[in-house]
Amino acid sequence: MLFYIIALTILFSIKEINISKIRLIKFNKKYLFLFLVISLLPVMTVVILDALLVKTGIAETNLFFGAELRISTNLSRLDFLIEGLLSPIASQIFITGYILNVVTKRKDLLAIPGNGIIYSLINFDFGVGYLGLGMISAGLVRLTGTLLPAIAFGIGCSIAKILILTTYPRITTILVFLD
Repeated sequence: MLFYIIALTILFSIKEINISKIRLIKFNKKYLFLFLVISLLPVMTVVILDALLVKTGIAETNLFFGAELRISTNLSRLDFLIEGLLSPIASQIFITGYILNVVTKRKDLLAIPGNGIIYSLINFDFGVGYLGLGMISAGLVRLTGTLLPAIAFGIGCSIAKILILTTYPRITTILVFLD
């Protein structure tokens, strides 16, 4: 995250990029509603998935044995602010807004999977999560014409990750199979 902030500060100061180049200028009330819905979608998915595991009884199988005994990560408010808000905002602005701006403007269908692959490569994480985050971010930017929904989705995914690490350890068992 520190790299993203330093790089963005330098790029803004030398006027290499500006707000309109990274598609942050377009904002109205419908985007506020979209921002809330998109950021709550990953969070609600975690809560609903855990509730389904408990309600169906799958949480009681041997696969999830000991999940409640996992040591949860204790995060301070500063950690939550950095990991849940600042990091996804900085990474979305730098990666999707600056580096992949050309890719998200392309009209062919390969631009969206290409964004996911490049997003994974830049983050040095080749799991399904970063691939999906990059692809969904590109799709949201292309669909709306602004970076705000992609930032909202990044924030939602970061908060969902924090919830999994602190409150819903059973979800980790499922996510292991995706990575």
